[in-house]
Amino acid sequence: MFIFPGPILIYMDVKTISVLIAFFAVFIATGCTGSQGPPGTEIPAAPAPVPQITTTPADGTRCISYADCVPATCCHPSGCTNKAKAPDCSAKLCTMSCEGPIDCGAGSCGCVDGTCAVVPALSGTAAAAQPVRLNLDVSPQQYSPFMSSTPGIRLSVNATGPAPSDAQFRWSASYGHFLSWNAPDFRVTGLGNPYMNSGETIYWAFIEKPASTKEPVVVTVTAKDGKTGAVLGISTVILDWDGDYAVHVREIR
Repeated sequence: MFIFPGPILIYMDVKTISVLIAFFAVFIATGCTGSQGPPGTEIPAAPAPVPQITTTPADGTRCISYADCVPATCCHPSGCTNKAKAPDCSAKLCTMSCEGPIDCGAGSCGCVDGTCAVVPALSGTAAAAQPVRLNLDVSPQQYSPFMSSTPGIRLSVNATGPAPSDAQFRWSASYGHFLSWNAPDFRVTGLGNPYMNSGETIYWAFIEKPASTKEPVVVTVTAKDGKTGAVLGISTVILDWDGDYAVHVREIR
């Protein structure tokens, strides 16, 4: 039996075109761009933006060295703040009376345990005095917990000046912890953070990677009079991160 192909071909073309039109309509409606996975799979959300990290907290009291700290108010200040939060005193007129703990040489602003604070002049840490200087011997200059030659960064302090024999040394770090590793047994003992001693050599170390490597590690030793608690001197070590599991000594202040 002879069949005319014309109508059938026309019918198939119309059907094919209809299917293609429907397919492209669904394609556009679903927003498919070629990055979609198979049906039923979830598309991962776009990563959240990385928050900006600042080195000065909202209260403005964080510091690394004495130079970071200034009076918190213009007239007769009773406290100190980070210089990034310093008030504008260009148009202020103050009385000449001595009314605060900083006025008339009574004290100065300094960095004590990472916080800007008033340091009484009698403590010897005012800018005009400083009879006690803390010199830190720091080694090695680079450290990773994967090193087998040392349990951490060795910190040895030498106080020059009239420091009392009963002076106490407070060690603190913005990250990590302190250890002891001394003769004769050279057993590693955790000391925590912060830690107080009489000036013996200790080690700084860490185990886990930090939440952020943008912030340096600040290790501070503060010498205080054992009887009065007055601050005698401060020294600081700043460590920068090399990746997630290594640091190097940037500066000793």
